[in-house]
Amino acid sequence: MARWSLRSKLVMLVALALLPVLGVAAWQARLQEEAAVSQRAAALRSVSDLAVARYASLFEASRRLLTAACADESVEESASAEPSSASANRCGGYLGRLLAAYPGQYSSALVTDEQGIARCSSDSKAVGMSFADRDVFEKARSARGVVTGNTVASRITPHAIIPIAVPVIRDGTFRGMCAVGVTLRALAQVAAQAESAGDVAVAIADRSGAAVGGDAMAMRRLPVPGRLAEALTGAQTGFTDFGQDGSFYEFRVGPVGGNALFAVVSVPVSDNPLASVGAWAGFFLVVLASTVVLLVIWFGADRWCVRPLRYIQDFADKVARGENIALSPPRPWSPEMASVGAGVTAMAEAIASREAALRANLEQRDHMLREIHHRVKNNLQMISSLLNLQAGEIRSPRIRRFFGDAQNRVLTLSILHRHLYERSSWSLVDFQQFISDLVRQISVGRTRGGQVAPRYHIRAPIMAVGPDTAIPIGLIVTEAVSIALSHDFSTAATPEIRIETSERGEEVQLVIEDNGVARDGGVSIPEGKGAFALTLIRGLAMQLGGEVTIERKPEGGNRVIVVFPTPAADEPLNA
Repeated sequence: MARWSLRSKLVMLVALALLPVLGVAAWQARLQEEAAVSQRAAALRSVSDLAVARYASLFEASRRLLTAACADESVEESASAEPSSASANRCGGYLGRLLAAYPGQYSSALVTDEQGIARCSSDSKAVGMSFADRDVFEKARSARGVVTGNTVASRITPHAIIPIAVPVIRDGTFRGMCAVGVTLRALAQVAAQAESAGDVAVAIADRSGAAVGGDAMAMRRLPVPGRLAEALTGAQTGFTDFGQDGSFYEFRVGPVGGNALFAVVSVPVSDNPLASVGAWAGFFLVVLASTVVLLVIWFGADRWCVRPLRYIQDFADKVARGENIALSPPRPWSPEMASVGAGVTAMAEAIASREAALRANLEQRDHMLREIHHRVKNNLQMISSLLNLQAGEIRSPRIRRFFGDAQNRVLTLSILHRHLYERSSWSLVDFQQFISDLVRQISVGRTRGGQVAPRYHIRAPIMAVGPDTAIPIGLIVTEAVSIALSHDFSTAATPEIRIETSERGEEVQLVIEDNGVARDGGVSIPEGKGAFALTLIRGLAMQLGGEVTIERKPEGGNRVIVVFPTPAADEPLNA
C-alpha cells in the first residue's frame, strides 16, 4: 500500500469505513428474505391445516351419519342373504330419505350381505349388485369400525366417489356392510370454500397424483401426476416444482379421507434470481449509495488534489530543467492547494536565484582557472625561450643536448596548460590531440641538416584524461621521443617513430618505438640504463601506478612499453 496513490488510499479508507454499513444492510436484507420465506411457509401451513380440517369435518360427519343410519333396525335386518321384501323396502326408503337431506353430497347408500351382494340401497338399481371386489368391502370385513376406501367410479351414479363403510356385526359374526359414497363434487365444493392467503390455492388429488377436486386454477398449478404421486408415496409434506401451467410453485400436502385423498396447497415461487430483489432492495440502495460516494471521492480527489499536484510536479520538473516559467494553474485551486503552489513558487524562485549566483561564481572560477592556465603556459613558454637562447651560447653538443631535453620538458608542461585552458572543461584534456601536438612541438628544430627525418605514426584512443595522468604520460613521451630523435635513421628503409596507445580491459598500454641506430654520445639501451631520461621514465611509470619495459630492438631502435591502470574519468568524455 506504500506505493498507492493518495487518491487510491483515500478511496480505500472510505470503502473500509463503509464495510460495516454494507454488512448491516446485508444482514437486514437476509432477515427480510428469511421473514418472507417464513411468511410463505406459514401461509401454506395455515391454508393446508384449514383445508384438512374442512375435509376432516366432512368425513367425520359422513362417518357419524353412516354409523347412525346403520344402527337402524331395518338396515340390520337387510344385511342377510335373503331379507324380506318389507325389510328391504323399509331399508331403501330410510336410506333414500336420509340422503335426500344432503343433496349432491352423497351418491348412494347401500347394505350388503356377507358375500358383498347389495340387499338394500337408496337407489333400487344397486340391489343385487356385487360389491365384493371393492377394497372397502375387504376393509369392512376385517375391521370393527368405520373404514374408507379408495376413490372409485360409482356403479350406480355417474360420479366418482369415496366409499365409507361400517361392518354389520351380529353375534360377533360379520353379516355384511353398510356403506355410503361421498361424491368428489362435494370434496371440490369444500376445496372451493377453503380460505386462501394471498396467492395460495387448494386442490384435491388422489394417491395416483390425479386432480379430483378444486377450482381450475388450483388444479392447473399441480405438477404432473407422476411427480405428485412420487411426492405422495414418499410422504413428502412439502416440496417445490413446476406446475402444469409452467410456473414454479411451493407445495404442501396433507392427507384427508383416511389417506385416500390429499389436500395440495400451492403458492407461486419465482425461480428468477431477481425475484428476491424486494428483500434486498435496501441493501442494493446502500451499495449504490456507497458506489456513488466512492466515485465522488475518486473524481473529487482527482479534481482538487491529483491534478493540482500533477501540475505542481510538472512545474517543478520544468524549473529543474532551467525553464523560466510562472505557476499559472488553468483553473482556480482550493486555498490549501493555492498555499502549496505559492510555497513551490517561492522555492523555485529561491533555487533560481541560488543557481544564478552559483553559475556566476562558476563562470568566474572557470575564467580564473583559464587565466591561470594561460599565464602558466605563457611563463613556461618564456622559460623555454630563455633556455633556447641560453643553449645558443653553449659550444658543447652534450650540454646543448641537456638544455634541449630540459626545454622539451618545459614545453610539455606548456602544451598541457594550453590544452587545459582551450577546452570547455579545465580539468580534462583530449589525450590523442595532446600527444599529437606534443610530438609535433618536440620534433621542430631537432632534425639536423642532411639527416633523414623520421615519420611519426600516432594512434591513441579518443578519451579525456586529467592532468594527473596527462603530465606523466606527456613527459614519458617527451623523453622517449627525445631519445629516438638522437638516433641515426639513415640505414632504415622507412624511418619512423611509432606511438600507440590501446585499452585492454582495465589497463592502458603505451608503446613508443623507433627503428634508428644510436649515435656516438647518444643513449644506448641497455648500456644506458643509468641515464637520467630512462630513470625519469621509470619514475613517471611508477607515478601512474603502472610498469615500464625498455628494450633494444634487434633490428635497431628502442621500444618503451608502459602499462598502467585505466584512469577514472572525473567528468564525462564529452565534457
